[in-house]
Amino acid sequence: MWTVREATYWDIRPLSGVLAAAALPTLLGRWLEAEPVARGRQLFHHHVGRTAEAMQYGAARIVEDGDQVIAAALWLPCVTPGPPRAVTSTDGGAFAARLGELNAASGQAHEHQPHLRLAGLGVLPRWQRHGIASTLLTEVLAPVAARTRCLLAADDAVTAVAAQCGYRPYGDPVPLAGAATVQPMLRTADARAVHVHAETFAGRGRAGCAGRDTARTLSTVGTPGREAR
Repeated sequence: MWTVREATYWDIRPLSGVLAAAALPTLLGRWLEAEPVARGRQLFHHHVGRTAEAMQYGAARIVEDGDQVIAAALWLPCVTPGPPRAVTSTDGGAFAARLGELNAASGQAHEHQPHLRLAGLGVLPRWQRHGIASTLLTEVLAPVAARTRCLLAADDAVTAVAAQCGYRPYGDPVPLAGAATVQPMLRTADARAVHVHAETFAGRGRAGCAGRDTARTLSTVGTPGREAR
């Protein structure tokens, strides 16, 4: 039986490996880097940084079967809009440029109250369709006060799983050049309270946390969407 716990320093590399593996075959992963080997390397380094940040400022959760990490989720706090994070040398040239484009593309209307942003979510293929992604999207994070949460969904399957977990579309879908669109979604403490239609914010939305840290949600795309609750 799999179990969920908070990640520690010793979990950073296996956790990052799971998130990188989850993002590797996705549309967004291929959009960020076409060459598979380089893509895996860049995604791994990216998630190492995000994991360390989540452990310090938000929450880093892992799912284990015995001593094997089979899934993970990263949550970072969102408060007010801010500038995109500086891209490090490990991100690489083209990869870094795509991260910047993704950040710039996702300035959307969003909650200004403090809340949590999904910065990474991945489930190994063998363990999909076991309700793991749903558990990670809905579990109560005791050390973190903010209960409202947001994520970006990049395909219909991810949107469907998020909707089952009480997330609702918030603002307009954001198109990515040469790729699909990402849809900001929000889940409040009372998940039934969010019923915001996309046209509500058309052309007049405020930039919020969806534009602050979009590059950190790479593994929200693809893998969780194939999992049934």
